[in-house]
Amino acid sequence: MRQKGFTLSALLLTSLAFASPEKPNILFITMDDMNWDSMGSYGSAVDDITPHMDSLAAMGVRFHHAFIQSPTCTPSRNVLHTGRYPHVSGMQGFYSVLFPHNTVPEYLREAGYFTGVVQKVPDSTPTNDFDRYWHYHESLPTQRASTPAEYARAFETMVTQAQSKEKPFYAAINVVDPHLPFYNGPTMREQPDIWDQTSPSRVYTSEEVPVPGFLHGHPAFAQEVADYYSTVRRGDDCVGAVLDVLRQQGLEENTVIIFLSDHGLSMPFAKSTLYPAGVRTPWIVVWPGVAEPGYLDTDHMISAIDFMPTILDIIGVPVPEALEGRSIVPLIRGEKQTDRDRVFVQLNENPNATVRPSRGIYTRDFVYIFNPWSNGERIATMEARWYRSWQTMQTLAEQKALFAERFDFLKYRTPEELYAYTVDPDALNNLIDNPHYQTIANQLREEMVSWMERTGDYVLPAMLERENSEALEAFMQRKQALAHERAKDTEWKRSHNHLGSTEGHSKYYDPKQ
Repeated sequence: MRQKGFTLSALLLTSLAFASPEKPNILFITMDDMNWDSMGSYGSAVDDITPHMDSLAAMGVRFHHAFIQSPTCTPSRNVLHTGRYPHVSGMQGFYSVLFPHNTVPEYLREAGYFTGVVQKVPDSTPTNDFDRYWHYHESLPTQRASTPAEYARAFETMVTQAQSKEKPFYAAINVVDPHLPFYNGPTMREQPDIWDQTSPSRVYTSEEVPVPGFLHGHPAFAQEVADYYSTVRRGDDCVGAVLDVLRQQGLEENTVIIFLSDHGLSMPFAKSTLYPAGVRTPWIVVWPGVAEPGYLDTDHMISAIDFMPTILDIIGVPVPEALEGRSIVPLIRGEKQTDRDRVFVQLNENPNATVRPSRGIYTRDFVYIFNPWSNGERIATMEARWYRSWQTMQTLAEQKALFAERFDFLKYRTPEELYAYTVDPDALNNLIDNPHYQTIANQLREEMVSWMERTGDYVLPAMLERENSEALEAFMQRKQALAHERAKDTEWKRSHNHLGSTEGHSKYYDPKQ
Protein backbone atom coordinates (compact mmCIF):
# COMPACT_ATOMS: atom_id res chain seq x y z
CA MET A 1 0.00 0.00 0.00
CA ARG A 2 1.32 3.46 -0.92
CA GLN A 3 0.51 5.79 1.92
CA LYS A 4 0.80 9.49 2.34
CA GLY A 5 3.96 9.95 4.34
CA PHE A 6 6.04 12.61 6.04
CA THR A 7 5.42 16.07 4.55
CA LEU A 8 7.37 19.30 4.69
CA SER A 9 5.24 21.52 2.48
CA ALA A 10 7.46 24.53 3.01
CA LEU A 11 10.34 22.65 1.43
CA LEU A 12 8.51 21.22 -1.56
CA LEU A 13 9.75 22.60 -4.83
CA THR A 14 6.75 23.23 -7.06
CA SER A 15 9.07 23.65 -10.03
CA LEU A 16 9.64 19.89 -9.99
CA ALA A 17 6.31 19.15 -11.63
CA PHE A 18 7.74 17.97 -14.92
CA ALA A 19 10.93 16.12 -15.83
CA SER A 20 13.24 17.30 -18.56
CA PRO A 21 13.39 15.10 -21.67
CA GLU A 22 17.20 15.19 -21.43
CA LYS A 23 19.18 12.48 -19.70
CA PRO A 24 18.77 13.18 -15.99
CA ASN A 25 21.65 13.89 -13.67
CA ILE A 26 21.89 11.34 -10.88
CA LEU A 27 22.79 12.37 -7.34
CA PHE A 28 23.40 9.33 -5.16
CA ILE A 29 23.78 10.19 -1.46
CA THR A 30 24.79 7.62 1.14
CA MET A 31 25.18 7.86 4.89
CA ASP A 32 27.85 5.82 6.66
CA ASP A 33 26.61 3.58 9.52
CA MET A 34 23.23 5.27 10.01
CA ASN A 35 20.33 3.20 11.30
CA TRP A 36 17.26 3.16 9.10
CA ASP A 37 15.02 4.54 11.85
CA SER A 38 17.30 7.41 12.88
CA MET A 39 15.55 9.78 10.46
CA GLY A 40 12.49 11.74 11.45
CA SER A 41 10.66 10.55 8.34
CA TYR A 42 11.38 6.94 9.35
CA GLY A 43 9.99 7.33 12.84
CA SER A 44 12.89 8.66 14.91
CA ALA A 45 11.85 9.74 18.39
CA VAL A 46 14.65 12.33 18.48
CA ASP A 47 13.35 15.83 17.94
CA ASP A 48 14.46 17.79 14.85
CA ILE A 49 17.16 15.26 13.96
CA THR A 50 17.29 15.13 10.14
CA PRO A 51 15.53 18.12 8.51
CA HIS A 52 17.46 17.92 5.23
CA MET A 53 17.11 14.16 4.81
CA ASP A 54 13.42 14.52 5.63
CA SER A 55 13.07 17.15 2.91
CA LEU A 56 14.00 14.38 0.47
CA ALA A 57 11.22 12.22 1.89
CA ALA A 58 8.82 15.10 1.31
CA MET A 59 9.92 15.40 -2.32
CA GLY A 60 10.02 11.72 -3.26
CA VAL A 61 9.05 8.11 -2.65
CA ARG A 62 10.13 6.44 0.58
CA PHE A 63 10.49 2.65 0.86
CA HIS A 64 9.65 1.07 4.21
CA HIS A 65 10.97 -2.44 3.50
CA ALA A 66 14.45 -1.53 2.21
CA PHE A 67 17.63 -3.48 2.94
CA ILE A 68 21.30 -3.56 2.10
CA GLN A 69 22.98 -6.90 1.39
CA SER A 70 25.91 -6.80 3.81
CA PRO A 71 26.26 -4.96 7.15
CA THR A 72 29.84 -3.78 6.58
CA CYS A 73 31.04 -0.94 4.39
CA THR A 74 33.04 -2.23 1.43
CA PRO A 75 30.97 -5.37 0.73
CA SER A 76 27.76 -3.35 1.09
CA ARG A 77 28.79 -0.53 -1.22
CA ASN A 78 30.19 -2.88 -3.83
CA VAL A 79 26.83 -4.62 -4.17
CA LEU A 80 25.37 -1.26 -5.17
CA HIS A 81 27.89 -0.65 -7.93
CA THR A 82 28.43 -4.22 -9.19
CA GLY A 83 24.86 -5.52 -9.01
CA ARG A 84 26.19 -8.80 -7.58
CA TYR A 85 26.01 -10.40 -4.17
CA PRO A 86 29.38 -10.31 -2.33
CA HIS A 87 29.89 -14.06 -2.77
CA VAL A 88 29.34 -13.62 -6.52
CA SER A 89 31.49 -10.52 -7.10
CA GLY A 90 34.27 -11.81 -4.85
CA MET A 91 34.15 -8.65 -2.72
CA GLN A 92 33.50 -10.47 0.54
CA GLY A 93 35.65 -8.36 2.84
CA PHE A 94 37.99 -5.39 2.95
CA TYR A 95 40.34 -5.95 0.05
CA SER A 96 40.33 -5.35 -3.69
CA VAL A 97 39.40 -7.54 -6.62
CA LEU A 98 39.68 -7.12 -10.34
CA PHE A 99 35.98 -7.27 -11.12
CA PRO A 100 35.43 -8.76 -14.61
CA HIS A 101 32.16 -6.96 -15.44
CA ASN A 102 31.16 -3.34 -15.93
CA THR A 103 30.24 -1.45 -12.78
CA VAL A 104 27.62 1.30 -12.50
CA PRO A 105 30.07 4.18 -13.11
CA GLU A 106 31.55 2.33 -16.10
CA TYR A 107 28.12 1.89 -17.67
CA LEU A 108 27.36 5.55 -17.01
CA ARG A 109 30.61 6.73 -18.53
CA GLU A 110 29.85 4.69 -21.65
CA ALA A 111 26.42 6.34 -21.73
CA GLY A 112 28.00 9.80 -21.79
CA TYR A 113 27.95 10.68 -18.09
CA PHE A 114 30.62 12.47 -16.11
CA THR A 115 31.10 10.40 -12.94
CA GLY A 116 32.49 11.50 -9.62
CA VAL A 117 32.67 10.23 -6.06
CA VAL A 118 33.14 12.15 -2.82
CA GLN A 119 34.52 10.17 0.12
CA LYS A 120 34.59 6.37 0.61
CA VAL A 121 36.39 6.08 -2.71
CA PRO A 122 38.11 2.68 -2.24
CA ASP A 123 34.91 1.26 -0.75
CA SER A 124 32.62 2.26 -3.59
CA THR A 125 33.67 -0.11 -6.40
CA PRO A 126 36.11 -3.02 -6.84
CA THR A 127 38.32 -0.63 -8.80
CA ASN A 128 38.08 3.14 -8.96
CA ASP A 129 35.84 3.46 -12.00
CA PHE A 130 34.95 7.15 -11.65
CA ASP A 131 36.21 10.08 -13.71
CA ARG A 132 37.06 12.12 -10.64
CA TYR A 133 37.26 11.57 -6.90
CA TRP A 134 37.50 13.65 -3.76
CA HIS A 135 38.72 11.79 -0.74
CA TYR A 136 39.79 12.74 2.77
CA HIS A 137 43.06 10.86 2.31
CA GLU A 138 43.80 13.06 -0.67
CA SER A 139 42.08 16.41 -1.19
CA LEU A 140 39.98 16.37 1.98
CA PRO A 141 41.95 16.46 5.25
CA THR A 142 40.68 14.05 7.88
CA GLN A 143 40.18 16.90 10.32
CA ARG A 144 37.59 18.42 7.97
CA ALA A 145 36.12 15.24 6.50
CA SER A 146 32.65 15.97 7.86
CA THR A 147 32.48 19.70 7.10
CA PRO A 148 29.37 20.65 5.13
CA ALA A 149 31.38 23.29 3.27
CA GLU A 150 33.82 20.65 2.02
CA TYR A 151 30.99 18.53 0.65
CA ALA A 152 29.47 21.56 -1.03
CA ARG A 153 32.84 22.54 -2.54
CA ALA A 154 33.54 19.05 -3.87
CA PHE A 155 30.05 18.62 -5.33
CA GLU A 156 30.09 22.07 -6.92
CA THR A 157 33.45 21.32 -8.52
CA MET A 158 32.07 18.05 -9.85
CA VAL A 159 29.02 19.79 -11.34
CA THR A 160 31.21 22.46 -12.92
CA GLN A 161 33.46 19.85 -14.52
CA ALA A 162 30.46 17.96 -15.90
CA GLN A 163 29.04 21.17 -17.34
CA SER A 164 32.37 22.06 -18.94
CA LYS A 165 32.25 18.71 -20.74
CA GLU A 166 28.57 19.22 -21.58
CA LYS A 167 27.67 15.94 -19.89
CA PRO A 168 25.08 14.92 -17.31
CA PHE A 169 26.64 13.85 -14.02
CA TYR A 170 26.53 10.82 -11.78
CA ALA A 171 27.63 12.04 -8.35
CA ALA A 172 28.16 9.51 -5.56
CA ILE A 173 28.25 11.65 -2.41
CA ASN A 174 29.25 9.46 0.52
CA VAL A 175 28.71 11.29 3.80
CA VAL A 176 31.10 9.75 6.33
CA ASP A 177 28.83 10.45 9.30
CA PRO A 178 27.66 8.91 11.57
CA HIS A 179 30.60 6.48 11.38
CA LEU A 180 32.67 6.06 14.53
CA PRO A 181 34.27 7.86 16.27
CA PHE A 182 31.17 9.89 17.03
CA TYR A 183 31.30 13.64 17.46
CA ASN A 184 32.22 14.56 21.05
CA GLY A 185 33.33 10.99 21.72
CA PRO A 186 36.41 10.18 23.83
CA THR A 187 38.51 9.11 20.86
CA MET A 188 38.17 12.54 19.32
CA ARG A 189 39.15 14.25 22.55
CA GLU A 190 42.16 11.99 23.00
CA GLN A 191 43.37 12.58 19.43
CA PRO A 192 42.02 16.01 18.46
CA ASP A 193 44.43 16.41 15.54
CA ILE A 194 43.27 13.20 13.83
CA TRP A 195 39.49 13.04 13.99
CA ASP A 196 37.02 15.55 12.63
CA GLN A 197 36.12 18.28 15.11
CA THR A 198 33.41 19.94 13.05
CA SER A 199 30.46 20.74 15.29
CA PRO A 200 26.96 19.77 14.12
CA SER A 201 24.23 22.39 13.92
CA ARG A 202 22.70 20.82 17.01
CA VAL A 203 24.28 18.73 19.78
CA TYR A 204 22.04 16.31 21.67
CA THR A 205 22.17 15.40 25.34
CA SER A 206 21.66 11.97 26.86
CA GLU A 207 18.25 13.11 28.13
CA GLU A 208 17.04 13.84 24.59
CA VAL A 209 17.65 10.44 22.99
CA PRO A 210 16.17 6.95 23.44
CA VAL A 211 18.55 4.04 23.97
CA PRO A 212 17.73 1.32 21.39
CA GLY A 213 15.78 -1.73 22.46
CA PHE A 214 18.58 -4.06 21.37
CA LEU A 215 20.58 -2.39 24.15
CA HIS A 216 17.57 -2.83 26.44
CA GLY A 217 17.20 0.92 26.87
CA HIS A 218 19.86 0.93 29.60
CA PRO A 219 20.97 4.45 30.60
CA ALA A 220 24.62 3.38 30.66
CA PHE A 221 24.57 3.65 26.86
CA ALA A 222 22.79 7.00 26.76
CA GLN A 223 25.77 9.31 26.30
CA GLU A 224 27.19 7.32 23.41
CA VAL A 225 23.76 7.20 21.81
CA ALA A 226 23.53 10.98 22.20
CA ASP A 227 26.93 11.36 20.53
CA TYR A 228 25.69 9.12 17.73
CA TYR A 229 22.65 11.32 17.14
CA SER A 230 24.79 14.46 17.21
CA THR A 231 26.88 12.83 14.48
CA VAL A 232 23.71 11.96 12.54
CA ARG A 233 22.81 15.64 12.72
CA ARG A 234 26.24 16.62 11.39
CA GLY A 235 25.68 14.20 8.51
CA ASP A 236 22.34 15.86 7.86
CA ASP A 237 24.12 19.22 7.72
CA CYS A 238 26.34 17.78 4.95
CA VAL A 239 23.30 16.52 3.04
CA GLY A 240 21.80 20.00 3.31
CA ALA A 241 24.98 21.59 1.92
CA VAL A 242 24.89 19.28 -1.12
CA LEU A 243 21.20 19.98 -1.75
CA ASP A 244 21.89 23.72 -1.52
CA VAL A 245 24.41 23.42 -4.35
CA LEU A 246 21.86 21.54 -6.46
CA ARG A 247 19.32 24.31 -5.94
CA GLN A 248 21.83 27.12 -6.50
CA GLN A 249 22.88 25.54 -9.78
CA GLY A 250 19.24 25.25 -10.88
CA LEU A 251 19.54 21.50 -11.41
CA GLU A 252 16.58 20.22 -9.40
CA GLU A 253 14.26 19.69 -12.36
CA ASN A 254 16.55 17.26 -14.17
CA THR A 255 18.25 15.42 -11.29
CA VAL A 256 17.23 12.08 -9.83
CA ILE A 257 18.23 11.83 -6.16
CA ILE A 258 18.66 8.43 -4.51
CA PHE A 259 19.35 8.35 -0.78
CA LEU A 260 20.22 5.46 1.56
CA SER A 261 22.57 4.28 4.32
CA ASP A 262 25.17 1.56 3.79
CA HIS A 263 24.08 -0.31 6.99
CA GLY A 264 23.27 0.19 10.66
CA LEU A 265 25.11 2.00 13.43
CA SER A 266 28.30 0.60 14.94
CA MET A 267 27.00 -0.77 18.22
CA PRO A 268 26.32 -4.31 19.46
CA PHE A 269 23.53 -6.13 17.58
CA ALA A 270 23.63 -3.61 14.71
CA LYS A 271 26.53 -3.12 12.27
CA SER A 272 28.33 -6.39 11.39
CA THR A 273 25.20 -8.41 12.16
CA LEU A 274 22.25 -9.56 10.05
CA TYR A 275 19.70 -8.30 12.57
CA PRO A 276 17.26 -5.57 11.49
CA ALA A 277 19.46 -2.86 13.05
CA GLY A 278 22.31 -4.08 10.84
CA VAL A 279 20.75 -4.49 7.40
CA ARG A 280 17.64 -2.30 7.13
CA THR A 281 18.19 1.04 5.43
CA PRO A 282 16.24 4.20 4.66
CA TRP A 283 15.74 4.43 0.89
CA ILE A 284 14.31 7.52 -0.80
CA VAL A 285 14.03 8.36 -4.50
CA VAL A 286 13.33 11.89 -5.71
CA TRP A 287 12.52 11.95 -9.42
CA PRO A 288 10.76 15.11 -10.59
CA GLY A 289 7.65 14.34 -12.57
CA VAL A 290 7.93 10.60 -11.92
CA ALA A 291 8.08 9.93 -8.16
CA GLU A 292 5.05 11.29 -6.35
CA PRO A 293 6.21 13.51 -3.48
CA GLY A 294 5.66 12.40 0.09
CA TYR A 295 4.53 8.83 -0.48
CA LEU A 296 5.50 5.71 1.40
CA ASP A 297 5.72 2.26 -0.22
CA THR A 298 4.89 -0.40 2.37
CA ASP A 299 4.11 -3.22 -0.08
CA HIS A 300 7.43 -4.10 -1.68
CA MET A 301 10.74 -5.37 -0.32
CA ILE A 302 13.78 -3.92 -2.08
CA SER A 303 17.51 -4.23 -1.46
CA ALA A 304 20.92 -3.03 -2.65
CA ILE A 305 21.03 -5.73 -5.34
CA ASP A 306 18.29 -3.71 -7.09
CA PHE A 307 20.32 -0.49 -7.28
CA MET A 308 22.36 -1.22 -10.41
CA PRO A 309 19.44 -2.39 -12.58
CA THR A 310 17.49 0.65 -11.38
CA ILE A 311 20.24 3.07 -12.45
CA LEU A 312 20.55 1.38 -15.84
CA ASP A 313 16.78 1.53 -16.27
CA ILE A 314 16.74 5.24 -15.44
CA ILE A 315 19.33 6.05 -18.14
CA GLY A 316 17.85 3.66 -20.71
CA VAL A 317 20.65 1.08 -20.79
CA PRO A 318 19.62 -2.59 -21.16
CA VAL A 319 19.91 -4.45 -17.87
CA PRO A 320 22.23 -7.51 -18.12
CA GLU A 321 20.36 -10.76 -17.58
CA ALA A 322 23.09 -11.93 -15.19
CA LEU A 323 22.04 -9.40 -12.54
CA GLU A 324 20.15 -10.90 -9.62
CA GLY A 325 18.29 -7.70 -8.78
CA ARG A 326 15.45 -5.93 -10.59
CA SER A 327 14.81 -2.31 -11.39
CA ILE A 328 12.53 -0.52 -8.95
CA VAL A 329 11.59 2.12 -11.54
CA PRO A 330 8.04 0.68 -11.76
CA LEU A 331 7.73 1.11 -8.00
CA ILE A 332 9.02 4.67 -8.22
CA ARG A 333 6.26 5.31 -10.75
CA GLY A 334 3.68 3.95 -8.31
CA GLU A 335 3.17 0.62 -10.03
CA LYS A 336 3.19 -2.89 -8.53
CA GLN A 337 5.74 -5.68 -8.83
CA THR A 338 5.24 -9.33 -7.93
CA ASP A 339 7.71 -11.45 -5.98
CA ARG A 340 8.83 -8.56 -3.81
CA ASP A 341 8.46 -10.47 -0.54
CA ARG A 342 11.97 -11.85 0.08
CA VAL A 343 15.44 -10.33 0.61
CA PHE A 344 18.71 -12.21 1.11
CA VAL A 345 21.51 -10.76 3.23
CA GLN A 346 24.98 -11.91 4.17
CA LEU A 347 28.21 -11.34 6.09
CA ASN A 348 31.52 -12.91 5.13
CA GLU A 349 34.49 -11.33 6.88
CA ASN A 350 35.69 -8.16 8.53
CA PRO A 351 38.78 -5.96 7.95
CA ASN A 352 41.29 -8.28 9.64
CA ALA A 353 40.44 -11.24 7.34
CA THR A 354 38.62 -13.02 10.14
CA VAL A 355 36.01 -15.18 8.43
CA ARG A 356 32.55 -15.21 10.03
CA PRO A 357 30.12 -16.17 7.24
CA SER A 358 26.43 -15.68 7.97
CA ARG A 359 23.41 -15.84 5.70
CA GLY A 360 19.93 -14.46 6.23
CA ILE A 361 16.56 -14.36 4.51
CA TYR A 362 13.99 -11.70 5.33
CA THR A 363 10.27 -11.86 4.70
CA ARG A 364 7.92 -9.09 5.79
CA ASP A 365 7.46 -10.86 9.14
CA PHE A 366 10.43 -13.15 9.81
CA VAL A 367 14.18 -13.37 9.46
CA TYR A 368 16.10 -16.66 9.40
CA ILE A 369 19.88 -16.52 10.00
CA PHE A 370 22.48 -19.24 9.49
CA ASN A 371 25.89 -18.93 11.25
CA PRO A 372 28.16 -21.84 10.24
CA TRP A 373 31.02 -20.30 12.24
CA SER A 374 29.18 -20.54 15.58
CA ASN A 375 30.72 -23.34 17.64
CA GLY A 376 30.65 -21.87 21.14
CA GLU A 377 34.29 -20.82 20.94
CA ARG A 378 34.70 -18.40 18.04
CA ILE A 379 33.83 -14.80 18.84
CA ALA A 380 32.00 -12.56 16.40
CA THR A 381 34.07 -9.71 15.00
CA MET A 382 32.71 -6.18 14.82
CA GLU A 383 34.00 -2.62 14.92
CA ALA A 384 32.06 -1.91 18.12
CA ARG A 385 34.50 -4.12 20.07
CA TRP A 386 36.97 -1.20 20.15
CA TYR A 387 34.50 1.43 21.33
CA ARG A 388 32.36 2.36 24.32
CA SER A 389 29.20 0.36 23.70
CA TRP A 390 31.06 -2.96 23.75
CA GLN A 391 32.90 -1.96 26.91
CA THR A 392 29.66 -0.80 28.50
CA MET A 393 27.97 -4.10 27.68
CA GLN A 394 30.93 -6.01 29.08
CA THR A 395 30.72 -4.03 32.33
CA LEU A 396 26.97 -4.57 32.59
CA ALA A 397 27.48 -8.29 31.93
CA GLU A 398 29.58 -8.47 35.07
CA GLN A 399 26.76 -6.92 37.08
CA LYS A 400 23.47 -8.14 35.61
CA ALA A 401 22.35 -11.60 34.51
CA LEU A 402 20.37 -10.21 31.57
CA PHE A 403 23.42 -8.54 30.09
CA ALA A 404 25.62 -11.51 30.86
CA GLU A 405 23.30 -13.67 28.75
CA ARG A 406 23.04 -11.09 25.97
CA PHE A 407 26.78 -10.40 25.87
CA ASP A 408 27.49 -14.11 25.66
CA PHE A 409 25.03 -14.44 22.78
CA LEU A 410 26.51 -11.41 21.02
CA LYS A 411 29.92 -13.03 21.05
CA TYR A 412 29.09 -16.66 20.25
CA ARG A 413 25.60 -16.74 18.67
CA THR A 414 24.10 -20.07 17.64
CA PRO A 415 24.17 -21.85 14.27
CA GLU A 416 20.55 -20.97 13.48
CA GLU A 417 18.31 -18.07 14.47
CA LEU A 418 14.71 -17.14 13.72
CA TYR A 419 12.95 -13.91 14.71
CA ALA A 420 9.46 -12.54 14.17
CA TYR A 421 10.97 -9.10 13.73
CA THR A 422 7.73 -7.24 13.06
CA VAL A 423 6.74 -7.90 16.68
CA ASP A 424 10.33 -8.31 17.92
CA PRO A 425 12.22 -5.57 16.02
CA ASP A 426 15.26 -5.82 18.28
CA ALA A 427 15.67 -9.58 17.67
CA LEU A 428 15.57 -10.52 21.35
CA ASN A 429 13.61 -13.78 21.16
CA ASN A 430 15.19 -16.54 19.07
CA LEU A 431 12.36 -18.82 17.91
CA ILE A 432 14.47 -21.43 16.13
CA ASP A 433 13.68 -24.15 18.71
CA ASN A 434 10.09 -23.10 19.28
CA PRO A 435 7.85 -25.95 18.00
CA HIS A 436 5.18 -23.47 16.90
CA TYR A 437 7.55 -21.95 14.32
CA GLN A 438 9.09 -25.07 12.76
CA THR A 439 6.98 -24.80 9.61
CA ILE A 440 8.23 -21.29 8.84
CA ALA A 441 11.79 -22.25 9.82
CA ASN A 442 11.78 -25.19 7.40
CA GLN A 443 10.28 -23.09 4.64
CA LEU A 444 12.97 -20.43 5.01
CA ARG A 445 15.70 -23.07 5.15
CA GLU A 446 14.48 -24.47 1.84
CA GLU A 447 14.37 -21.03 0.25
CA MET A 448 17.86 -20.33 1.53
CA VAL A 449 19.21 -23.52 -0.06
CA SER A 450 17.51 -22.71 -3.38
CA TRP A 451 19.01 -19.21 -3.40
CA MET A 452 22.46 -20.56 -2.55
CA GLU A 453 22.24 -23.07 -5.38
CA ARG A 454 21.07 -20.43 -7.86
CA THR A 455 23.82 -17.95 -6.97
CA GLY A 456 26.68 -20.42 -6.43
CA ASP A 457 27.15 -19.53 -2.78
CA TYR A 458 30.26 -21.08 -1.22
CA VAL A 459 28.33 -21.47 2.06
CA LEU A 460 25.94 -23.99 0.49
CA PRO A 461 27.91 -27.11 1.61
CA ALA A 462 27.82 -25.82 5.19
CA MET A 463 24.10 -25.10 4.95
CA LEU A 464 23.45 -28.65 3.75
CA GLU A 465 25.54 -30.01 6.64
CA ARG A 466 24.24 -27.57 9.25
CA GLU A 467 23.57 -30.33 11.79
CA ASN A 468 27.03 -31.88 11.36
CA SER A 469 29.42 -30.04 13.68
CA GLU A 470 32.50 -31.79 12.26
CA ALA A 471 31.60 -30.81 8.70
CA LEU A 472 30.99 -27.21 9.79
CA GLU A 473 34.35 -27.08 11.53
CA ALA A 474 36.16 -28.43 8.45
CA PHE A 475 34.36 -25.84 6.32
CA MET A 476 35.43 -23.01 8.62
CA GLN A 477 39.04 -24.14 8.83
CA ARG A 478 39.23 -24.28 5.03
CA LYS A 479 37.68 -20.83 4.54
CA GLN A 480 39.86 -19.20 7.18
CA ALA A 481 43.02 -20.66 5.62
CA LEU A 482 42.01 -19.27 2.20
CA ALA A 483 41.35 -15.83 3.70
CA HIS A 484 44.72 -15.73 5.44
CA GLU A 485 46.47 -16.77 2.24
CA ARG A 486 44.73 -14.04 0.29
CA ALA A 487 45.59 -11.47 2.92
CA LYS A 488 49.23 -12.51 2.81
CA ASP A 489 49.24 -12.51 -0.99
CA THR A 490 47.86 -9.00 -1.35
CA GLU A 491 49.67 -7.58 1.71
CA TRP A 492 46.47 -5.68 2.30
CA LYS A 493 47.11 -3.30 -0.58
CA ARG A 494 43.49 -2.30 -0.49
CA SER A 495 44.77 1.15 0.32
CA HIS A 496 44.18 4.64 -0.90
CA ASN A 497 47.40 4.65 -2.91
CA HIS A 498 46.05 2.77 -5.91
CA LEU A 499 43.09 5.00 -6.72
CA GLY A 500 42.49 5.31 -10.40
CA SER A 501 44.48 2.23 -11.36
CA THR A 502 44.58 -1.50 -10.74
CA GLU A 503 47.93 -1.34 -9.00
CA GLY A 504 47.76 -2.98 -5.60
CA HIS A 505 44.60 -4.94 -6.37
CA SER A 506 44.47 -8.62 -5.68
CA LYS A 507 43.84 -11.04 -8.48
CA TYR A 508 40.23 -12.01 -9.09
CA TYR A 509 39.58 -14.67 -6.48
CA ASP A 510 37.10 -17.43 -7.17
CA PRO A 511 34.30 -16.79 -4.63
CA LYS A 512 33.23 -20.45 -4.82
CA GLN A 513 36.47 -21.63 -3.22
